[in-house]
Amino acid sequence: MKEFIIFLIIFLIVFGISVFIFNGRYIYEQTKYSFIGAPSTSKLPDSLNREEKELALPDKLIIPSLNIEAPVVISQSTTEVGFQKDLEKGIIYLPGSSALNEKGTMVIMGHSSAYPWYKGQYGSIFALLNKLNINDEILVFSQNKTYAYRVLQKEIKAPKDLVFQTQKEESVLYLVSCWPVNTSWKRIVIKTTQVLDKN
Repeated sequence: MKEFIIFLIIFLIVFGISVFIFNGRYIYEQTKYSFIGAPSTSKLPDSLNREEKELALPDKLIIPSLNIEAPVVISQSTTEVGFQKDLEKGIIYLPGSSALNEKGTMVIMGHSSAYPWYKGQYGSIFALLNKLNINDEILVFSQNKTYAYRVLQKEIKAPKDLVFQTQKEESVLYLVSCWPVNTSWKRIVIKTTQVLDKN
């Protein structure tokens, strides 16, 4: 009996260390958010300029309520390997998505977790997407222009059910990441719609 208890204690210690190693980034982000909240973000533009003649592609995304800020990579790939390489540099704009200044559907994807040896700096950039609430603000930048979106819906879906409706009457942005953290079992999908201004 004594040997079993010793084995059980050692097993639990090793298991706990393993969980922490593989989920360290996620645990850190969730704990920091729970106890401290999202720290203040860098100063955001006071107004949004919507007069554009050329199609505007995103180059940066900010979620003020979660203190998330990341560059947007315009992916040229259509393969999983290519997407994973692009995700090392930031979050990715899915090829074929609509532009910021046109009606349609835009999809941006990012990692929710990564192993400790992950090369990029954005391995857990979307670890807190589950903390978003309806009407939270998402800001997307294109050069010197800013486009604001409001959260409409939050869903967890199986990859086979991941279908983005084509929009003709409004500008919709979907933020997508793997969920639960450290799995590729399902996807967390945040649906947002573009607003004309921040007021």
